[in-house]
Amino acid sequence: KQSVEVLNVQVHKVIHELQLVAFRNKFGPKQFSQHQMIALLILKARSGKSLRDFVIWLCESKWPEWLKLTEIPSKSTIHNYFQRFGMKIIRTLNNLCLQAQQVVKLAIDSTGIDLSGASKHYEKRIFREKTPHLKLSILADSDSKLIHDWISEERHVHDVQHAKRLVKRTSLKEVDIFADKAYDCEELMQIAAAKRNRLYCPIRDFGNKKPKSGRLRKKLHKIFDKKYYNTGRNPVECIMFLFKNDQIKIRSKRKLNKYKELGWHILAYNLKRLARAIRLLLQMTLDSA
Repeated sequence: KQSVEVLNVQVHKVIHELQLVAFRNKFGPKQFSQHQMIALLILKARSGKSLRDFVIWLCESKWPEWLKLTEIPSKSTIHNYFQRFGMKIIRTLNNLCLQAQQVVKLAIDSTGIDLSGASKHYEKRIFREKTPHLKLSILADSDSKLIHDWISEERHVHDVQHAKRLVKRTSLKEVDIFADKAYDCEELMQIAAAKRNRLYCPIRDFGNKKPKSGRLRKKLHKIFDKKYYNTGRNPVECIMFLFKNDQIKIRSKRKLNKYKELGWHILAYNLKRLARAIRLLLQMTLDSA
């Protein structure tokens, strides 16, 4: 019940924020509203199923009743709406989910999302050297374990290049952004400082006791606290594990569709975390009553 309420509230917000009309077509049949189709795309990402299997699962679930569907949409209908909704709607919906969160600590990390779906044991046995994957970089809240922003590309990119874009895009001010040694870069620290934020990462020594270049790098080297760093950096590893543990499978073939499908997965992950927090809050309220 809480999951349904969280999903409906957030979808209604994005509909009003983007000023989307209730139905896509003006003169054609009005079977499914924009609200219902956005909810179905989130559910499809959360299920991890193919479109055909998702439609079969939808027939057996109570979601058509909860979403007030007059009939079950076909595979082609859901795919057409997937093509219609772009990254702008996905990011806007994600931002609306997180707008009430108070953030003190952020963390940046990167990982690879497998695209082949093949068994790693099988790949090792056939001596496969390179498997297709997406490089994913996230900017997440260390306390709530929610993903605030992300960048994905179908090629190898240095972690710092993604981090620069993430730090520039964020609207949060006066927060610490934790990262590992790979993000030790004076230019990245300057970008964070321009937004009144601070990049907090270990400084690479390169065989020297003190960094020889970079004003911000030298300043951070003097005040660096390992225990404080662990409180903000370690949770992002947990976030990556929780996100990838949902058995994410990117089934799209086109590059843009891969990025969108990954975006729907991130949105579904955040809504799952929010629904879990609401359930815990309600349980605590009932126990104390």
